[in-house]
Amino acid sequence: MANYYEILGLHSGASFAEIKSAFRRLAKIYHPDKNPGGKEQFTLILKAYETLSNPNLKASYDYRLNYNINIAKTSASKSPGTKNWSFDEKELKRRKYYDEHIKKYAKVKETYKKTAEGKKTYNEFKYILFATPIAVALLLLILHWASPTNSKILPRKTESKTNEIKSSALKMGDAPYNDYFGKNKFDTITNLSLTIINNTGKELIICLFSNKQFIRSCYIAKGYYAELLELPKDPLTIKYCTGLYFDYLSELKEAKLLGAFKENLEFFESIQPTSLNSINELTLQSESNQGFKNVNEKSFFNKE
Repeated sequence: MANYYEILGLHSGASFAEIKSAFRRLAKIYHPDKNPGGKEQFTLILKAYETLSNPNLKASYDYRLNYNINIAKTSASKSPGTKNWSFDEKELKRRKYYDEHIKKYAKVKETYKKTAEGKKTYNEFKYILFATPIAVALLLLILHWASPTNSKILPRKTESKTNEIKSSALKMGDAPYNDYFGKNKFDTITNLSLTIINNTGKELIICLFSNKQFIRSCYIAKGYYAELLELPKDPLTIKYCTGLYFDYLSELKEAKLLGAFKENLEFFESIQPTSLNSINELTLQSESNQGFKNVNEKSFFNKE
């Protein structure tokens, strides 16, 4: 079992602030856009961060981790190949009585049973030889009456009910629209960040633009949040779409693009550009989001 605390370089039971700080530090080193060879390591870091930053997942993971550690300690403390048995006087008498009376009788009975099963009398074979022709005659009679000339065999109608398994094809941190808008851009000088909390009750794909140029895109599962690092100091135009069960084969007809949520698809855009400071946090709600407006598909994917 992977130790997510060790992956993030933390001690067991680290606070949320320590987890967040460790993830930001490691993401700057191993993010695939900066370190192409660190994709595998970044995947482990992201998985550790997603688990430890979620209170429910963290509680379940801590329980399983402590259980495995205790099992390992218990196994190490036992010396293999040695067993210590101790019996009181009453138990020794019971075992002695069992060996002298019950166990001895059981062996004799088993020997008699095997001997009896090995004997086949002439009468048994005689009955078998007599019954075989009768069974063959009955079988031929049944086949005759079941032939197509005497009966009409109709195919049985079978109803099959298939339940479609609904699930999203995206994982935290995926950027499904980067092929359309362009590559992610990072500003290592200003080093500003934006934390986006998804309280919409749906899945979310966020897209950031600055001066009409694409900056970053990110998928956020419902109930989770994502921190986008190394953003520019210029004001950001924020677009996002919400829905359920993303499928790369679903078609956006107006944008002529593949990849969309299959249910409850909606598009939003910020009314005014947003300026960032040293600490930034944006919470997107399920019903009303101040500063955002509903837009159509064509407007959302407009690059101009």
